[in-house]
Amino acid sequence: MSQLTLQEFSTLFRDAVSPDLPGFDAIYPVVTGESCVNALYAVTDKLIDNAKKFNLTSILEPTEIIRKHLIDSLIPLGLLQNAGISFSTALDVGTGAGFPLLPMACAANGVSFTGMDATAKKISHIRETAEFAALANVSAVSGRAEELARGEMRQSFDLVCARAVAALPVLIELCAPFVRVGGHFCALKSHIEEELEPADRAGKLLGLTNIAVIDYEIPGGDTRCLVLYRKTAPTPAKYPRRYAEITKRALG
Repeated sequence: MSQLTLQEFSTLFRDAVSPDLPGFDAIYPVVTGESCVNALYAVTDKLIDNAKKFNLTSILEPTEIIRKHLIDSLIPLGLLQNAGISFSTALDVGTGAGFPLLPMACAANGVSFTGMDATAKKISHIRETAEFAALANVSAVSGRAEELARGEMRQSFDLVCARAVAALPVLIELCAPFVRVGGHFCALKSHIEEELEPADRAGKLLGLTNIAVIDYEIPGGDTRCLVLYRKTAPTPAKYPRRYAEITKRALG
């Protein structure tokens, strides 16, 4: 257990959020409610505790966890709601320490969330945290996206998201196969710059159409970008390619 108490966390979190944050007009009553705050505290507490045992994150100061992990994960959930995107199943590719997976699951307990990561220790952390925070809507699977995309998880999720995993043209090939037709892929990026045009071209090959690019800031002024695609056609069976091929010669 960390030295952070629930009361201390609750004060820090409620002081850090407001309905004026991007997307928070849609989710503020939920995320500041007792149930969500308690779950977010458990996520934070377990992150601090497990990060002392193995490499999860370099961000361990509670106010920075709230700003750079919790709020940074919750804003996209609000933006998706404001965009009219509803979903009952969601996959977080390359979930790492569980972001945006775990905060989203705290605030949307009617959605079934799955976290995916190639590092088994991180998946163990997700499972341990989900149990500790009583998040019955969270599951986790260890494996590489380009391999798991050829199994039963292919084209089975309403929403697939990824946060700062890879360059967008690479990320889109890894994630598109998991999205069902009619569903959405959401990339959480700190910047996109020259990545967007080739990613959009790749998206057309993979059955994805860009429907929105939303720029915003998190508290403290750090810039973020949410890139949203709709799945309009099945992803051809030959994708995704082997990871070495994807990174060597990205689509688009």
